Amino acid sequence: VVELAKGEAIEVQRLDSAGIRLDGQLTEAFWRQLPAYDEFVIIEPDTLAQPSFSTRVRLFYDKTGIYFGIDMDQPEETLVSRLSGRDDRGLSRDSINITMDTSGEGRYGYWFGINLGDSLMDGTLLPERQFSTDWDGAWRGKSHKTANGWSAEFHIPWSTVAMPLSPGKRRIGLYMSRKVAHLDERWAWPGLPSTVPKFISVLQTLHVQEVDPKQQFSIFPFTAVTEDGVESDVRYRLGADFFWRPSTNFQLTATANPDFGGVESDNVSVNLSATETFFPEKRLFFLEGQQVFVTSPRADTRNSSGVGNTGSPTTLINTRRIGGQPRLPDLDPSVEIPQREELQPVDLIGAVKMTGQYERLRFGAMAAFEDEVEFAATRNGAPFNLEGQASDYGVVRVLYEDEPGGPYRALGFISTAALNPLGDAKTHGLDVHYLSAGGQVKMDVQTYISDLQGEQTGYGGFIDFEYTPRKGLTQRLGIEYNDEHVDINHLGYLARNGNFRIRSAHIRTSSNLGWARDNQFDIRGFVERNHEGLFSNGGIFLSDRLVFNNLSTLVLRLRYFPEVYDDLSSFGNGAFRTEESAEFTLSWSSDASKPFSYGFGYGLLAESLGGRTQHGSLRANWRPSDRFGLSAQTWYWNRDGWLLHQEDRNLTSFQVEQWSTKLSADYFINARQQFRFSLQWVGIKAEEDTFYLVPDQPGDLLQVAKPAGPDDSFSHSRMSMQLRYRWELAPLSDVFLVYTRFADDRAQFKGFRDVFSDSYGNPIADLLVLKLRYRFGS
Repeated sequence: VVELAKGEAIEVQRLDSAGIRLDGQLTEAFWRQLPAYDEFVIIEPDTLAQPSFSTRVRLFYDKTGIYFGIDMDQPEETLVSRLSGRDDRGLSRDSINITMDTSGEGRYGYWFGINLGDSLMDGTLLPERQFSTDWDGAWRGKSHKTANGWSAEFHIPWSTVAMPLSPGKRRIGLYMSRKVAHLDERWAWPGLPSTVPKFISVLQTLHVQEVDPKQQFSIFPFTAVTEDGVESDVRYRLGADFFWRPSTNFQLTATANPDFGGVESDNVSVNLSATETFFPEKRLFFLEGQQVFVTSPRADTRNSSGVGNTGSPTTLINTRRIGGQPRLPDLDPSVEIPQREELQPVDLIGAVKMTGQYERLRFGAMAAFEDEVEFAATRNGAPFNLEGQASDYGVVRVLYEDEPGGPYRALGFISTAALNPLGDAKTHGLDVHYLSAGGQVKMDVQTYISDLQGEQTGYGGFIDFEYTPRKGLTQRLGIEYNDEHVDINHLGYLARNGNFRIRSAHIRTSSNLGWARDNQFDIRGFVERNHEGLFSNGGIFLSDRLVFNNLSTLVLRLRYFPEVYDDLSSFGNGAFRTEESAEFTLSWSSDASKPFSYGFGYGLLAESLGGRTQHGSLRANWRPSDRFGLSAQTWYWNRDGWLLHQEDRNLTSFQVEQWSTKLSADYFINARQQFRFSLQWVGIKAEEDTFYLVPDQPGDLLQVAKPAGPDDSFSHSRMSMQLRYRWELAPLSDVFLVYTRFADDRAQFKGFRDVFSDSYGNPIADLLVLKLRYRFGS
């Protein structure tokens, strides 16, 4: 074992890999001849203490890529192996992970993980610590149990990662982390816990010589057969994805006649508010090379890490718009389009994307073209085909980054266009980024302009500051402004416009407390004023997360909402005053590394008009072996005074019961073959209670008698069930056999049994899909 001096670089050896067999066993003779490094310290909890067991890392490279061999000591009875699908980070299990700064300058990178049992994980990294699982690469990894613990081997091809041109000696930044599940600890080299500000810019330096991969080309043809049980027809589809990398710092990606059919379900939710639900991207074409299009931490669509941002992001590019739900034309009152037609995704003719780097400038461009849209509509009850309008999309992005060393400074520009005969929508954005040399001060700024055909130009933007004076202490401040005309939602995502908001967060993390393992205290809040000058939203939120020495977790949350003027719930029909309210939530979870783990939660909330809501949750996970897992979660709400918009200025409060359930079962033949069953259901029973009218001028709601018309009481059921078989033939090559049933039903008030059975029996989608996708290339 070689001990490194502080700041010492590793000169990685170049060897012939002809004799290596990538099986997770470090049995080849040259592994034992390479120097081993054991520089790991404990970062979760962030004590930086020496670990209980050794972790010996060996590495070398050849013309094809870089190899890692890791030998990990650990008693056999403490090993935790659990198979999963790719990128599943929700399981507590033993794993080893590698992060590489392939830019060599702290600009961008990739991470790769092997869990004991061979389930793989990977993703991308942006400064300083924006990890994402939005990318899948063509690399190989294996694990193996040994007499002393376990071992793992990685082969990461140079062709699967982006790198700048660098003749001669090239720098690569390295970070490695090891999860030891039975201790619920993470060990890392170098020791960079999440409580310190710098990460990608201070990784361990590796030097390699003459790494300049030749031209790379890959083609991913696919075929898919879909049986539609609702339409009683069978559809066939052929297409292909193309990847061409003529040099290390340029890549061209294209797709022809793509099939973005459902082999993975979105989370099920029922949203009756005026704010759109955000869904993250899952399609390979749009995820490949996406790093350059992320314009700020708020635009990270998986990890929305903007200041105080606990939900949806702010981004000029939401690729779920492309090939998403069709844009509906203005309809004559006699014309009706079934809900199923409104929810069907639009087919794409094709798309192309270009990403690259020239010296200090990184760039990207993307274009996509939708196929013709046609709705099976009715006019006065008679069926006919209604032509819709397809859209074309375009994006251009450039990012200039300062020389490495010292503070990080970057300036970016992005422009998007969604072109449709019903009206074109264009946006333009400018972003600025700064990180001090020591990492204590961080700033991200973005401004944007929306230009909608026939509409007034809109303006918006935000500034996010982050200050980390010492390990374990972070202070954040965010300021945002959006005028009432800005609209970036034709291709991007913005939760609301017409507002000015200030948000702040203060986070303290303490470890090695003696009586507990670690504690995180978080207090944050925000105030918001709308474009009419009304105090439209605000709150103070306190949370405390305590991990005990037995690895159980207790979370306490308190939230306070002051009296505000709600200008969203009326759907554009005026603002009304709500009462101040508060919420208390308590949850507890057992040690997740055990074969059986469980948890529960309880909360009490005051509604905006003074009613009281109680909610509770139960969750359990059973994993009797590494190949089988069963997970169940259920939530229950009892709401008194849930206020919903009906029409015009009319609102109704409801007495509500709501159940939400998630159930999944996984069985693995091996790490590459998986059977999965999943069921998600949300059921609501809402009984009308009190009726209100939004005042002409902002003020209290006006209580009125029940308006003439049908009963407002309703039931709502949304259900998604999926049976899926996946066989990973090779990296990025798969066979899928998937059955999906999706229902969304809103009807008159009825019992939960009828709510579920009626929606299940009348699905919007009932699909059986067989899909084969295989990667060919150099």
